[in-house]
Amino acid sequence: MAKRNNGVEKMKRFRFSDLVRGTYSPMMRFSLLSVSLVLASALSVSAAVPQWQKAFPGHSYSAIEIIATMPALAVIIMLLLSNWVAKYMKPKRTVIVGLMISGLFGMIPLVATNYYVVLLSRFCFGIGLGLINGLAVSLIGTFFEGKLKNRLMGYRSGFEMLGNAICSYIAGALLVDYGWHSSFLVYAIAFPVAILFYYFVPEPKEEPKLEVDKRSPRLNPDVIFWTMLLAAYQVTYVGATVRLSSFIEHANLGTIAQSAMIISIAPFFGLMGGILFGNALATFRKFMLPLALIATGLSQLVVGMAHGFFTAALGMFLITMLDTMVVTYILNVASEISPKGTLNVTTSILLIGSNIGIFLAPIVLGGINQVFSSDSPRLAFWVSGIALLVMGAIGIYDLLFIRHKLFR
Repeated sequence: MAKRNNGVEKMKRFRFSDLVRGTYSPMMRFSLLSVSLVLASALSVSAAVPQWQKAFPGHSYSAIEIIATMPALAVIIMLLLSNWVAKYMKPKRTVIVGLMISGLFGMIPLVATNYYVVLLSRFCFGIGLGLINGLAVSLIGTFFEGKLKNRLMGYRSGFEMLGNAICSYIAGALLVDYGWHSSFLVYAIAFPVAILFYYFVPEPKEEPKLEVDKRSPRLNPDVIFWTMLLAAYQVTYVGATVRLSSFIEHANLGTIAQSAMIISIAPFFGLMGGILFGNALATFRKFMLPLALIATGLSQLVVGMAHGFFTAALGMFLITMLDTMVVTYILNVASEISPKGTLNVTTSILLIGSNIGIFLAPIVLGGINQVFSSDSPRLAFWVSGIALLVMGAIGIYDLLFIRHKLFR
């Protein structure tokens, strides 16, 4: 009995120590960061696109690809509703509910055979992601401060990339061994994360600062430009991700298993891009973004011109690495283009633009196929590559001759 009481006392002391700002246990920090493992998992099942096309033959290729990107639409809606959610739901409950929704609806395609049921489940899965999206970042700033907060913010990005890699690998392995339905089992990862969060993350005493501001500032041209640029860029990145499997299969470069392997390895190159970002920015400064756009365009063309599996894989790895650098650069610009006191609102608008680009990618690429009267997946890489080269060239011209009226 004495031993049991000692154990209870230790648990009480542990809980109490976790309520002191900045002194939280390693397990609490891990549980908080683990939420980000789920955030980037939406596209982890995209290697199954060719099998979805066979399973739902009555739908266009773009409609099939929307299965992969549909969660982004729900995330957009939840970002718009973040003010209301922050007001009426406590942060801890919101995260747990979001994780449970993501897990439950994420796995519905395990048994669903109807296209519209699968599509609706993906939308509801995105609602769960939208609930945890802002809190995954803001709770770090609520619980921690100073250098520790900055370090954990960096770890959070790493957890997101790690989650993408793990989920893509597991989804690909399940796809190859058991078929496309089984790949959705990967979203069961949300349940252990919810359990960890419930037991080890306390309810914050202060309200986390979500992407909400009491004032609604008038949009300035800079915010509109950077939001449109981010949306356009995400169309090209997501287009490459969802069309890679079809391209490799269509061009006889490899199997679905090999495509899944590329998609699962690519996030590690994204993590590398995040690590290299600081040095790249210090080296290229204001020219970093247009040069990164040009490099991404060339990487898209490398995939589009590939006649071998390894060439296609190399191109996709470079696309993923550069995506992290471009998106990070654009989000960093928010502090320069937002009026005083409106940084959170500007960041929210940029994130909405990013998710609009993710959602619209299949629709835009489907329109490109119609314009060129071609159903070749290779076309998407060619058009995206050329578009990015043009965008990068405009950026360099703007910086050299117009004195950064747009780029900065």
